[in-house]
Amino acid sequence: MSSQPTESQRRTWETKGANASPAIWCEILPITLADGQIVHVQRQQDGASAAWYEPHSAVAHPSDAVRACVEMFFGATLDACAAVVHSTAWRYEPSDRPGGRLILTYLAILPPLSALGCARTSGQITLVPVGTGLPARSGTLVPPEQISLAQVLAHALDHLTLLLATDQAIAAALGAGWRKNLAQRQQRPAGEFQG
Repeated sequence: MSSQPTESQRRTWETKGANASPAIWCEILPITLADGQIVHVQRQQDGASAAWYEPHSAVAHPSDAVRACVEMFFGATLDACAAVVHSTAWRYEPSDRPGGRLILTYLAILPPLSALGCARTSGQITLVPVGTGLPARSGTLVPPEQISLAQVLAHALDHLTLLLATDQAIAAALGAGWRKNLAQRQQRPAGEFQG
């Protein structure tokens, strides 16, 4: 059996690709340490989904756009010695738009909110303890049918655990409090979120 697509399959994919490429969205998951535990900083305006989504613009690298969104919301410039913005996964989601959407997940690891001086977010955020959830699991050929926010955060924290052990800049920026909170997590690489 040939692994090469047939001419008919190629034409179908090209036609579909020309008419239905996915929209790209950045999913921003701000987290910080509060009262000795990891918390997800949820914006009130994100409502029931609790995740923060921003459409990707082709004029900026997604990492730069995410950092700018975080700085705009919190009203402070992130210090590279105390904060981290890092992509942890991607996934495809069907949507009402032809082609669905491609989600790029970013952790925005913030210093304590008091250090940001973000009085302007007063009443606009909720701190939700992250807990010890597990990433989603799937079959060998398909991703999970549904992925919860808790599973996305679990995957992201597992990747952050790997970064603390392998990336000197991130380890220096986050320090001992993060190492203590992530000590029981698995070290996992980033990538397609298939579980």
